[in-house]
Amino acid sequence: MGFLKEHLWTWGYVLDKVPSAAPFTFGRSRCSLETQSDYLGSEKTFYMNTMFNEEYIISTFTDPPWDPEVIENCVKNRLSAVHMERLKNMSEIFCTAEHLNYKDSSVKIAYASLKYKNIKGIHFDDFTPEQGGKMLPEIYDLIKEINPGLKISAVTYTHQKDEEFIPAVKYIDVFTRWCWVPSLDYWDHHAEDIFRLRDITGDDKKIIQGIYIHDFGSSGMPVTRCHHCVPRDIFKKSVEIICEHTWDGILDGIIIPQAAWFSFPSHREHVTWLKDYIDWFDATATVVD
Repeated sequence: MGFLKEHLWTWGYVLDKVPSAAPFTFGRSRCSLETQSDYLGSEKTFYMNTMFNEEYIISTFTDPPWDPEVIENCVKNRLSAVHMERLKNMSEIFCTAEHLNYKDSSVKIAYASLKYKNIKGIHFDDFTPEQGGKMLPEIYDLIKEINPGLKISAVTYTHQKDEEFIPAVKYIDVFTRWCWVPSLDYWDHHAEDIFRLRDITGDDKKIIQGIYIHDFGSSGMPVTRCHHCVPRDIFKKSVEIICEHTWDGILDGIIIPQAAWFSFPSHREHVTWLKDYIDWFDATATVVD
Protein backbone atom coordinates (compact mmCIF):
# COMPACT_ATOMS: atom_id res chain seq x y z
CA MET A 1 0.00 0.00 0.00
CA GLY A 2 1.29 3.46 -0.90
CA PHE A 3 1.82 6.38 1.44
CA LEU A 4 -1.39 8.24 0.61
CA LYS A 5 -3.54 5.15 0.71
CA GLU A 6 -2.30 4.47 4.22
CA HIS A 7 -3.66 7.90 5.19
CA LEU A 8 -6.85 7.78 3.12
CA TRP A 9 -10.31 7.44 4.64
CA THR A 10 -13.54 6.79 2.80
CA TRP A 11 -16.95 7.96 4.00
CA GLY A 12 -20.46 6.85 3.21
CA TYR A 13 -23.12 4.18 3.47
CA VAL A 14 -23.24 0.44 3.03
CA LEU A 15 -26.16 -0.15 0.67
CA ASP A 16 -28.29 -3.23 1.25
CA LYS A 17 -29.68 -3.02 -2.28
CA VAL A 18 -28.30 -1.53 -5.48
CA PRO A 19 -29.22 0.67 -7.08
CA SER A 20 -30.74 2.54 -4.18
CA ALA A 21 -31.45 6.02 -2.98
CA ALA A 22 -28.82 7.17 -0.50
CA PRO A 23 -28.65 10.10 1.93
CA PHE A 24 -27.80 13.50 0.42
CA THR A 25 -27.77 12.31 -3.19
CA PHE A 26 -30.15 12.49 -6.13
CA GLY A 27 -31.43 9.49 -8.00
CA ARG A 28 -30.02 6.06 -7.18
CA SER A 29 -26.50 4.87 -6.57
CA ARG A 30 -24.88 1.53 -7.26
CA CYS A 31 -21.79 2.31 -5.16
CA SER A 32 -21.72 1.06 -1.58
CA LEU A 33 -19.11 2.11 0.97
CA GLU A 34 -16.97 -1.01 0.60
CA THR A 35 -16.97 -0.56 -3.19
CA GLN A 36 -15.69 3.01 -2.90
CA SER A 37 -12.98 1.79 -0.53
CA ASP A 38 -11.88 -0.96 -2.93
CA TYR A 39 -11.84 1.48 -5.84
CA LEU A 40 -9.59 3.96 -4.03
CA GLY A 41 -7.48 1.33 -2.26
CA SER A 42 -8.40 2.54 1.22
CA GLU A 43 -8.62 0.37 4.34
CA LYS A 44 -10.01 3.04 6.68
CA THR A 45 -13.53 4.37 6.68
CA PHE A 46 -16.22 6.45 8.34
CA TYR A 47 -19.37 4.33 8.45
CA MET A 48 -22.35 6.70 8.24
CA ASN A 49 -25.28 4.25 8.39
CA THR A 50 -25.45 4.71 12.15
CA MET A 51 -25.91 8.50 11.98
CA PHE A 52 -29.71 8.60 11.65
CA ASN A 53 -32.56 6.45 12.88
CA GLU A 54 -35.85 6.11 11.04
CA GLU A 55 -37.75 8.54 13.26
CA TYR A 56 -35.12 11.25 12.83
CA ILE A 57 -35.16 10.93 9.05
CA ILE A 58 -38.96 11.15 8.81
CA SER A 59 -39.22 14.15 11.12
CA THR A 60 -36.19 16.11 9.88
CA PHE A 61 -35.77 15.62 6.15
CA THR A 62 -39.05 16.96 4.84
CA ASP A 63 -38.00 19.42 2.13
CA PRO A 64 -38.31 17.24 0.11
CA PRO A 65 -38.94 14.02 2.08
CA TRP A 66 -36.25 11.40 1.66
CA ASP A 67 -36.98 8.39 -0.49
CA PRO A 68 -38.16 5.47 1.71
CA GLU A 69 -35.37 3.39 0.12
CA VAL A 70 -32.93 5.28 2.35
CA ILE A 71 -34.56 3.79 5.43
CA GLU A 72 -34.92 0.35 3.91
CA ASN A 73 -31.48 0.08 2.33
CA CYS A 74 -29.25 2.25 4.54
CA VAL A 75 -30.74 2.42 8.02
CA LYS A 76 -32.55 -0.77 8.99
CA ASN A 77 -29.44 -2.95 8.95
CA ARG A 78 -27.07 -0.43 10.49
CA LEU A 79 -24.30 -1.98 12.58
CA SER A 80 -25.48 -5.46 11.59
CA ALA A 81 -23.39 -8.57 11.11
CA VAL A 82 -24.15 -8.31 7.40
CA HIS A 83 -22.65 -4.82 7.19
CA MET A 84 -19.64 -5.71 9.28
CA GLU A 85 -18.97 -8.72 7.06
CA ARG A 86 -18.93 -6.47 4.02
CA LEU A 87 -16.49 -4.16 5.81
CA LYS A 88 -14.27 -6.95 7.12
CA ASN A 89 -11.32 -5.85 4.97
CA MET A 90 -11.25 -2.42 6.59
CA SER A 91 -8.53 -2.04 9.19
CA GLU A 92 -10.22 0.91 10.91
CA ILE A 93 -13.90 1.82 11.08
CA PHE A 94 -15.27 4.89 12.82
CA CYS A 95 -19.04 4.53 13.34
CA THR A 96 -21.05 7.73 13.49
CA ALA A 97 -23.20 8.41 16.54
CA GLU A 98 -26.89 9.15 15.98
CA HIS A 99 -28.00 12.75 15.90
CA LEU A 100 -29.94 13.66 19.07
CA ASN A 101 -29.06 10.25 20.50
CA TYR A 102 -25.34 10.58 21.04
CA LYS A 103 -25.06 8.73 24.35
CA ASP A 104 -27.17 5.63 23.71
CA SER A 105 -25.86 5.13 20.18
CA SER A 106 -22.25 5.57 21.33
CA VAL A 107 -22.74 2.87 23.95
CA LYS A 108 -24.22 0.57 21.31
CA ILE A 109 -21.22 1.15 19.04
CA ALA A 110 -18.83 0.55 21.92
CA TYR A 111 -20.38 -2.84 22.65
CA ALA A 112 -20.31 -3.70 18.94
CA SER A 113 -16.58 -2.93 18.90
CA LEU A 114 -15.99 -5.81 21.30
CA LYS A 115 -17.27 -8.19 18.63
CA TYR A 116 -16.04 -6.40 15.51
CA LYS A 117 -12.44 -5.60 16.28
CA ASN A 118 -11.96 -3.24 13.33
CA ILE A 119 -14.39 -0.75 14.87
CA LYS A 120 -11.82 1.62 16.30
CA GLY A 121 -13.81 4.73 17.06
CA ILE A 122 -17.01 6.73 17.38
CA HIS A 123 -17.57 9.74 15.18
CA PHE A 124 -19.67 12.86 15.86
CA ASP A 125 -20.82 14.53 12.64
CA ASP A 126 -21.95 18.18 12.54
CA PHE A 127 -20.52 18.50 16.04
CA THR A 128 -21.01 21.73 17.93
CA PRO A 129 -19.54 22.40 21.36
CA GLU A 130 -22.95 23.65 22.55
CA GLN A 131 -24.87 20.60 21.36
CA GLY A 132 -22.37 17.81 21.87
CA GLY A 133 -19.67 19.17 24.13
CA LYS A 134 -21.68 18.97 27.35
CA MET A 135 -22.30 15.25 26.80
CA LEU A 136 -18.73 14.32 25.89
CA PRO A 137 -17.35 13.71 29.40
CA GLU A 138 -20.13 11.23 30.21
CA ILE A 139 -19.93 9.55 26.79
CA TYR A 140 -16.14 9.35 27.06
CA ASP A 141 -16.32 7.62 30.44
CA LEU A 142 -19.04 5.21 29.28
CA ILE A 143 -17.28 4.03 26.14
CA LYS A 144 -13.87 3.81 27.78
CA GLU A 145 -15.36 1.57 30.45
CA ILE A 146 -16.65 -0.72 27.70
CA ASN A 147 -13.63 -0.55 25.39
CA PRO A 148 -10.65 1.53 26.57
CA GLY A 149 -9.12 1.43 23.09
CA LEU A 150 -11.95 3.27 21.34
CA LYS A 151 -11.25 6.73 20.01
CA ILE A 152 -13.54 9.71 19.50
CA SER A 153 -13.64 11.77 16.32
CA ALA A 154 -15.53 15.00 15.69
CA VAL A 155 -16.24 17.23 12.70
CA THR A 156 -15.02 20.81 12.75
CA TYR A 157 -15.93 23.38 10.11
CA THR A 158 -13.85 26.36 9.09
CA HIS A 159 -16.79 28.69 9.80
CA GLN A 160 -16.85 27.64 13.46
CA LYS A 161 -14.77 29.36 16.11
CA ASP A 162 -11.98 26.95 16.99
CA GLU A 163 -11.73 28.35 20.52
CA GLU A 164 -15.15 26.88 21.29
CA PHE A 165 -13.62 23.41 21.07
CA ILE A 166 -11.09 23.97 23.85
CA PRO A 167 -13.20 22.31 26.60
CA ALA A 168 -13.82 19.27 24.34
CA VAL A 169 -10.21 18.71 23.23
CA LYS A 170 -9.34 16.35 26.08
CA TYR A 171 -12.10 13.95 24.97
CA ILE A 172 -11.47 14.01 21.20
CA ASP A 173 -8.69 12.03 19.53
CA VAL A 174 -9.32 12.90 15.87
CA PHE A 175 -10.50 16.23 14.48
CA THR A 176 -11.86 16.17 10.95
CA ARG A 177 -11.70 19.49 9.09
CA TRP A 178 -14.17 20.74 6.47
CA CYS A 179 -14.69 23.88 4.39
CA TRP A 180 -18.44 23.91 3.69
CA VAL A 181 -18.55 26.44 0.85
CA PRO A 182 -16.12 25.80 -2.06
CA SER A 183 -13.32 28.34 -1.95
CA LEU A 184 -10.04 28.72 -3.84
CA ASP A 185 -8.94 31.20 -1.21
CA TYR A 186 -9.32 28.63 1.56
CA TRP A 187 -6.97 26.23 -0.19
CA ASP A 188 -4.48 29.07 -0.79
CA HIS A 189 -4.28 29.45 3.00
CA HIS A 190 -4.97 25.86 4.02
CA ALA A 191 -1.78 25.32 6.03
CA GLU A 192 -2.50 28.43 8.10
CA ASP A 193 -5.95 27.09 8.95
CA ILE A 194 -4.57 23.74 10.08
CA PHE A 195 -1.85 25.42 12.16
CA ARG A 196 -4.52 27.51 13.91
CA LEU A 197 -6.50 24.38 14.67
CA ARG A 198 -3.33 22.65 15.95
CA ASP A 199 -2.85 25.52 18.37
CA ILE A 200 -6.19 24.50 19.89
CA THR A 201 -5.86 20.70 19.72
CA GLY A 202 -2.19 20.27 20.52
CA ASP A 203 0.24 18.05 18.63
CA ASP A 204 -0.97 14.77 20.15
CA LYS A 205 -4.35 14.92 18.37
CA LYS A 206 -4.86 13.92 14.73
CA ILE A 207 -6.31 16.26 12.12
CA ILE A 208 -7.81 14.69 9.01
CA GLN A 209 -8.94 16.92 6.16
CA GLY A 210 -12.18 16.18 4.37
CA ILE A 211 -12.94 17.36 0.85
CA TYR A 212 -16.21 17.53 -1.03
CA ILE A 213 -16.94 16.16 -4.48
CA HIS A 214 -20.52 17.42 -4.46
CA ASP A 215 -21.21 21.10 -3.79
CA PHE A 216 -23.44 21.05 -0.71
CA GLY A 217 -22.53 24.50 0.57
CA SER A 218 -23.04 27.05 -2.18
CA SER A 219 -26.84 27.00 -2.27
CA GLY A 220 -27.52 27.22 1.44
CA MET A 221 -30.11 25.00 3.10
CA PRO A 222 -31.48 22.48 2.53
CA VAL A 223 -28.31 20.80 1.29
CA THR A 224 -30.29 18.93 -1.36
CA ARG A 225 -30.89 22.17 -3.24
CA CYS A 226 -27.66 22.08 -5.27
CA HIS A 227 -27.33 19.49 -8.05
CA HIS A 228 -23.72 20.22 -9.03
CA CYS A 229 -20.23 19.01 -8.30
CA VAL A 230 -17.71 21.25 -6.60
CA PRO A 231 -16.28 23.49 -9.36
CA ARG A 232 -13.50 21.55 -11.06
CA ASP A 233 -10.72 24.06 -10.41
CA ILE A 234 -11.50 24.16 -6.69
CA PHE A 235 -11.82 20.38 -6.47
CA LYS A 236 -8.48 19.76 -8.18
CA LYS A 237 -6.75 22.31 -6.00
CA SER A 238 -8.22 20.78 -2.84
CA VAL A 239 -6.91 17.34 -3.80
CA GLU A 240 -3.47 18.64 -4.69
CA ILE A 241 -3.17 20.62 -1.47
CA ILE A 242 -4.30 17.88 0.91
CA CYS A 243 -2.03 15.32 -0.71
CA GLU A 244 0.99 17.58 -0.32
CA HIS A 245 0.06 18.55 3.22
CA THR A 246 -0.40 14.92 4.22
CA TRP A 247 3.01 14.11 2.74
CA ASP A 248 4.52 17.07 4.60
CA GLY A 249 2.95 16.01 7.90
CA ILE A 250 0.75 19.09 8.21
CA LEU A 251 -2.23 16.71 8.04
CA ASP A 252 -2.64 13.22 9.44
CA GLY A 253 -4.97 12.02 6.71
CA ILE A 254 -7.59 12.64 4.05
CA ILE A 255 -11.33 11.89 3.90
CA ILE A 256 -13.13 11.35 0.59
CA PRO A 257 -16.94 11.48 0.91
CA GLN A 258 -19.33 10.13 -0.02
CA ALA A 259 -19.44 6.71 -1.60
CA ALA A 260 -22.82 6.99 -3.30
CA TRP A 261 -21.67 9.80 -5.61
CA PHE A 262 -18.95 7.60 -7.09
CA SER A 263 -21.32 5.84 -9.51
CA PHE A 264 -23.10 8.97 -10.76
CA PRO A 265 -22.13 9.91 -14.36
CA SER A 266 -22.37 13.58 -13.33
CA HIS A 267 -19.45 13.04 -10.92
CA ARG A 268 -17.38 10.66 -13.03
CA GLU A 269 -14.74 13.16 -14.15
CA HIS A 270 -14.10 14.25 -10.56
CA VAL A 271 -13.94 10.68 -9.29
CA THR A 272 -11.66 9.32 -12.01
CA TRP A 273 -9.36 12.34 -11.80
CA LEU A 274 -9.16 11.88 -8.02
CA LYS A 275 -8.22 8.21 -8.29
CA ASP A 276 -5.67 8.91 -11.01
CA TYR A 277 -4.07 11.65 -8.91
CA ILE A 278 -3.83 9.48 -5.79
CA ASP A 279 -2.39 6.59 -7.81
CA TRP A 280 0.12 8.90 -9.50
CA PHE A 281 1.14 10.47 -6.19
CA ASP A 282 1.74 7.11 -4.54
CA ALA A 283 3.49 5.59 -7.56
CA THR A 284 6.00 8.44 -7.70
CA ALA A 285 6.60 8.86 -3.95
CA THR A 286 9.72 7.20 -2.57
CA VAL A 287 9.34 6.40 1.11
CA VAL A 288 12.69 6.02 2.84
CA ASP A 289 12.79 4.16 6.17
